[in-house]
Amino acid sequence: EEAKWFNRGYIPTLDEYLANGVISGGTCMALVHAFFLMGKGVMKETEAMMEPYPRCFTSSGKILRLWDDLGTSREEQERGDVASSIECLMNEKNIALEDGARKHVRQLIGSLWIELNGELVAPTGLPLSTIKASFNLSRTAQAIYQHGNDNTASSVQDHVQSLFFNPIGFQTRSPNHRNVTLSNR
Repeated sequence: EEAKWFNRGYIPTLDEYLANGVISGGTCMALVHAFFLMGKGVMKETEAMMEPYPRCFTSSGKILRLWDDLGTSREEQERGDVASSIECLMNEKNIALEDGARKHVRQLIGSLWIELNGELVAPTGLPLSTIKASFNLSRTAQAIYQHGNDNTASSVQDHVQSLFFNPIGFQTRSPNHRNVTLSNR
């Protein structure tokens, strides 16, 4: 679909863009696979909920797509890629400045988080583990893309290193009142 838009020079509406982006981003398919791989609550009734995709899957997919656009749209536009949500908004709503469209995208992300949080409090029949997977995918998207091109921010690799390989150090006082650094190694 994106290739057709690009070849025709068509800038879709934000709704068209997000409907396609949820599918092309692979979020829903990844969460369907996670549902079956986790194996919790897999029954005929919950299996039937996978089509159309559950709301928490599509909300999570939209959050991923929008954060991705906030983080990478400038480079993609320089390369000549298809319009992002930012360009779609600017075109659809006649927004002159990119910063205004970015602000709108952040507000939309906030609304999607409210929608996603609603999935936790309103029983849908989906296993909690599946809903949590949807939340974690959205959290991961935010951690990866929230700083855009800010090279001073921690990268995903920095986060992984901190979580799994770097010792956790803290200062304490030794009996003779000298500061000592302790480590988990």
